[in-house]
Amino acid sequence: MGIIDTLKKWKRLIENYLMYRRSYFFLIIVLVLMLYLYPSFHEVYEKKQPTDTDHAERCLDDHITPYDLESLEGNANVRRLHNWKDSNEEDNSYLPWIGNGHLGLAVLPRSSVYIKHPDAKSLSLPIGWSPLIVPIAHGTKREAVATHFPSGIVSRYQCYGSGLYLSHLIYSHRSRKEVLIQEMKIANPTAAPIVLTLDIQVRSPDKLLQEAKHRILRLKEEKSDGSLYNIISGVINVNKEQEVIGIAILMKNIPTSIKIEPHRTTSLYVPTVVCSDFMKKGEFYNKKTLLENKCIDIMKNVTGISSSRLKQEHIDAWYNLWNAGLYISKSKAAGALNGDKINATLYYVLSNTLLNPLMDRSNGTTATRSYNSYAEGCYGGYHHTLQAVNLWKSLKVIEEVNDIVSLWLLTLEKQGCHKLIKTGAMGVGQAMVLSFGGFRFSGQHLEFKIDPKFLHRDYIFRRIHYDDMTSINVSVTLQDDNKAQLGVSLDKSDRPYYACDGGCNEDPVQLGSEMTYFPVKLTEPITSILYVTPDKDHMELIKDTLHVHKIVEAPAYDHHVIALHRHGHHLGGLPTLFWASICFLIVIFHLFLFKLIFNEYCDKQDKHRNRY
Repeated sequence: MGIIDTLKKWKRLIENYLMYRRSYFFLIIVLVLMLYLYPSFHEVYEKKQPTDTDHAERCLDDHITPYDLESLEGNANVRRLHNWKDSNEEDNSYLPWIGNGHLGLAVLPRSSVYIKHPDAKSLSLPIGWSPLIVPIAHGTKREAVATHFPSGIVSRYQCYGSGLYLSHLIYSHRSRKEVLIQEMKIANPTAAPIVLTLDIQVRSPDKLLQEAKHRILRLKEEKSDGSLYNIISGVINVNKEQEVIGIAILMKNIPTSIKIEPHRTTSLYVPTVVCSDFMKKGEFYNKKTLLENKCIDIMKNVTGISSSRLKQEHIDAWYNLWNAGLYISKSKAAGALNGDKINATLYYVLSNTLLNPLMDRSNGTTATRSYNSYAEGCYGGYHHTLQAVNLWKSLKVIEEVNDIVSLWLLTLEKQGCHKLIKTGAMGVGQAMVLSFGGFRFSGQHLEFKIDPKFLHRDYIFRRIHYDDMTSINVSVTLQDDNKAQLGVSLDKSDRPYYACDGGCNEDPVQLGSEMTYFPVKLTEPITSILYVTPDKDHMELIKDTLHVHKIVEAPAYDHHVIALHRHGHHLGGLPTLFWASICFLIVIFHLFLFKLIFNEYCDKQDKHRNRY
């Protein structure tokens, strides 16, 4: 009976414990609340006055928060800097870069203006000089640099614990290739005046820019008697054959210091013009005056219009390029390619390409009028560039960006897009969008040649140019049954267009502004999954030329593949709380089962003893 007595003793202890379980439970809740609320009480009672660091952090957060939505959509990237001399960046940040195919600049410490070497595809040749204005102030500082891809503008924000705030907007003008603009706003919310020292990050270009000459001149302006400008000219050796690049730089002179009165905001507007030309070394002295005069003429034109109009020109030109692009659903799989990396890569490639080298800006003619002749044969192959790992590497430093840009342009050139690349940034952007999906202009139609096995994510290919008057949108959407569905619509057109799916076994369907949907089909032999053309007769003849003997609808994709992209694992979309709840219920069930067995056993023993 010793075992029975022991069990009874433990039973009484458990029952006593259960009597006070509410008290224990209440005590645990109080402890949790105390631990949760302790930081708030600690801040209130022990940190009554926020520190300078808190002020600077809060100021910076307020100014970069508007980029949160753009960052989620892959249209912007923010890099926080500990200070202007330390460019250690957070993960997932990209190089803050501005460029227009003629000149480029990384908005980072110790960066130089870059131009294009005659034998290079990217802006990879530094001239050893930078126009970046570096404000110098004392106190705790927090800083971030934000790159907005669709507008081609980099914004630098600096917040000081004293309340001093600086915003620095920088862009390399998209349609005026020699022009670089800086707009700085300095706000002093304090009750005392602040004197801010201004400096140029890299003043002397002597290390790279040989035979550099510097002088100051005054240019008349429309609303003033004129301003002082610094002009620098020199040469950079580019090869052993004594060939050089002659360079002339004209920049508005800035004061060495500026005083900001209490509760006032001061602005600085600093235009810079960089002209360059490839020549023999002995020709520089004869062409030096021509380069300088060219810079002066451009600067007079720039200062003759308002800063807001100049910026809007730049933004409009960039947005016109950004109309064409790709949306891809976000994947949580490890190492997956997402929209932020795609947009950043597209931005860097476009910013290393001139807007339109075949267009004379004075007459306004464009190369898109003969678009079909340039696009014919560009891109092809069933393995689109989204699967090419080498094209999607890190983009954090200038060397990585130059390597990726050069590889992209080389890839497109060798895949039949060389004519389209020659039309400039618009053609390069179109070539990249075509390569994303393996689209190809062939004969009298556009075909979608992607392998259906890659369509396990949602895609939207925006504004694929069919000709100078027609743009096409193509979507890929996963349905509830895990099958992919194609959608096609006309963004704009001047005539009817028709489409058919893989094999073109069905009658051609006329397209409109609303999406027209098609199933994804597999054929033997393999053909494209979509055909688009304005020639209905040509569409009807495609079927006879494909020689397809088997057409089936593409099967549904495996659930674990889709779950991996949507949730980052193969288990599906059940949240962590669900699994925690299941574990909790299992534990409770076993405790209840143990108590039930224990009570049943002890009760039987009691009844048995009472009979005697």
